[in-house]
Amino acid sequence: MPKTRSDVVVIGAGINGASSAFQLASRGLRVTVLERDSAPAMGSTGKSAAGVRVQFTTAPNIRLSLYSLPAYREFADRYGHDIGYKDIGYLLLVPHARWSRHLESVELQQSLGAPVEVFAPEDARRFIDFDTEGLAGATYGPWDGVIDPHMVTHAWVAMGKGLGVDYRMNRRVTAIERSGSGWEVSCGTERYSCGHIVNVAGAWSGEVGRLAGLDVPVGPKRIQIFMSAPITDTRTYPLTIDLATGVYVRSEGDRVLFGLDNLTQPFGFTEGVDEEWLEHVLLTGVGRFPWWEELGIDLRRSWWGYYGVSPDNSPIIGFHPDAQGWIDACGFSGHGIMHAPATGVAVAELVANGRTSTVDVDHFRHGRFGGDVAVEANIF
Repeated sequence: MPKTRSDVVVIGAGINGASSAFQLASRGLRVTVLERDSAPAMGSTGKSAAGVRVQFTTAPNIRLSLYSLPAYREFADRYGHDIGYKDIGYLLLVPHARWSRHLESVELQQSLGAPVEVFAPEDARRFIDFDTEGLAGATYGPWDGVIDPHMVTHAWVAMGKGLGVDYRMNRRVTAIERSGSGWEVSCGTERYSCGHIVNVAGAWSGEVGRLAGLDVPVGPKRIQIFMSAPITDTRTYPLTIDLATGVYVRSEGDRVLFGLDNLTQPFGFTEGVDEEWLEHVLLTGVGRFPWWEELGIDLRRSWWGYYGVSPDNSPIIGFHPDAQGWIDACGFSGHGIMHAPATGVAVAELVANGRTSTVDVDHFRHGRFGGDVAVEANIF
């Protein structure tokens, strides 16, 4: 069969794949994107809670956010595309046991330029009703908020196509082999040759790596996001997280979106909404949010999806040590949407220049696991 030749094959048309493809094409590279689904953003991207924040505990993650959030805030002005960005904020409710370390991370965030505010528990109740028992304080990020993952992904896809990116939908990668100094990727009987591969397949990134005989330590874990019936409170709730339990809630129109991520679950493509887990989430959250006791649930509007999770719940971004011309950008563990602008730039610079200069992703390299690398604490 004839081969389709390009400089780069990007595997995955989620938000990070679309960002990477656009940035690569912006540097004059010929890019082909292969996507297993029938349209972009149908995997983890479209099943997320859509939050973006600067409130991380490690400088590398904060810096990724400080690059990415302004890109989202200014997206319409820069590119003329509405992406549904709303600065509803993140409100973190912090128990006494975490307060001193949390304040250290706030000091780091502020020192790097992140606007983060500190509140007493009672003062933070102006955002949303909650029980203050056991809380030392709360922090609020006014830049934080939500985007529409579908809108921003499709915006990058449209802009990428305008630069010549070749998007191929319904293309499940079936084989990957070395070919001289480059690569050959097969999708059934179709073949694609390239100099670089970008593995940005989300929860499926480990499987993609195995096709090439590479260890990419990323696997799938199910997330479940629940939607309430309409509520009467007209306030816009920020994305509020009880750090004592991990339960989160935010406004979604005249309803609330809520959930609790179970990152201790085993890896696997477990499917469906689990009503027992819903009961666990409600029982866990009602202590902090007593009004949940009367919260009606709309299971028809609730959904499930997957995180692509790495061993330390932070992404892998960089060249694979065992394969020339192979770049992984995966394992975001729920943070892929918020860091997609920075990831796309990093991937493009790695391909074009062999190194990054705009954003530093050395912290996210292969081989860090088990080493003396700061581990992100704000995983939710």
